Amino acid sequence: MQKLRIICLLIVSLLAVSPAGAVLAQEEPQYALTLTPTDGVYSTIMMAGREKDIRVDLENIGDEAVTKLAAMAEVPDGWAIKFDPPRIATLAVYDNERIYASVTPPEGTAAGDYFVKLWVEGEQASTEKVEIRVTVREPEKEEIIEVRSVHPTVEAVAGNDFVFEIEFKYVAQNILGEPRPFDLVPTAPQGWEVYFTPQFEKEKHISAIDLKPGSVAFSDKTRMVAQAPVWPLPEPGEYKITLEVVSEDLKDTIELKAIITAAYNLLLAPSGERYDTNAKAGRDNYFSIKVGNLGTAPIDKITFSPDNPEGWSVSFNPDKVDSLEPLTTQTVEINIKPPPETIAGDYMISVRASGVQKTSERINIRVTVETPTVWGWVGVVIIAIVVMGLVVIFMRFSRR
Repeated sequence: MQKLRIICLLIVSLLAVSPAGAVLAQEEPQYALTLTPTDGVYSTIMMAGREKDIRVDLENIGDEAVTKLAAMAEVPDGWAIKFDPPRIATLAVYDNERIYASVTPPEGTAAGDYFVKLWVEGEQASTEKVEIRVTVREPEKEEIIEVRSVHPTVEAVAGNDFVFEIEFKYVAQNILGEPRPFDLVPTAPQGWEVYFTPQFEKEKHISAIDLKPGSVAFSDKTRMVAQAPVWPLPEPGEYKITLEVVSEDLKDTIELKAIITAAYNLLLAPSGERYDTNAKAGRDNYFSIKVGNLGTAPIDKITFSPDNPEGWSVSFNPDKVDSLEPLTTQTVEINIKPPPETIAGDYMISVRASGVQKTSERINIRVTVETPTVWGWVGVVIIAIVVMGLVVIFMRFSRR
């Protein structure tokens, strides 16, 4: 019996040091998460009624991925908090994710120290709670005016309006005080026109706005419309417009950008008013057209392509235009040569101009083909010969 126990003990020992034993003795996967403030500071200062971000970094220090993670918090009663991102599907091993906790102490919160606790819970593991000391201070009572644009940069083609939505924030010591008038003073490039309208009354133009004292929110709004000069059209590019909102010694200024994008418009038309011409079969026949750039930027490498009846020769002089500046035209001669055997009648050819930036619409030209005069005389001679032959034959038969 004692020998049997010794044998079993030896077998167990061999299994422990063998590969099979290693598999049996394999450890469970380790899940571990940490959460720390991004800047390493566990305290911050906030103003009552104003939102502020607390940044924390989440890291997976285990040896397996953690899934279904959610940011959690404990805040004083009445405080608001939201997370970005609020949830994370998976956090891989040694991976990290920055989380923004936007905290807002309610207005009227007494000055002092408060504590916010943050942590993250996952399906396999959770972090320790991180305690952040928040020192709340009363907002400053000074009178201020702030102005901003929802979209400070607007793009449009020259000739279109650039519309900016302007928002105002007027903070005064007495939020129940009387509205204060502010002048709207724009500064724009030479030749530009700038005007203001109420948000929902686009036909009415204003030059000043009355703002009621508020707290911390941008509330009052107006529309600023900037128009570039119609002639000459400004070149594509970036144009700066400055808006100053001023009431005595209280003012604020913002800089806006109007970006003019290039407009390409390639036009093809006859040099005259007629879209038809006459042509002699087998001969050179010339017809003039004009190619014009009605856009705001040059059009490069313009070539011409015809669509004509089979066997016809249609060529252009010049056969290409290297570059056509805005609001300029170029005359092009078309040589239309129908084959010699072309039957008299009306035919149609079409022409199109193509540049790197733009292609024109096709224009149709009706070509009336006339038989050359020599062929008319040849026809007369043939008819005369035939008539004479008939006369001779008739006279011979009549004598018999």
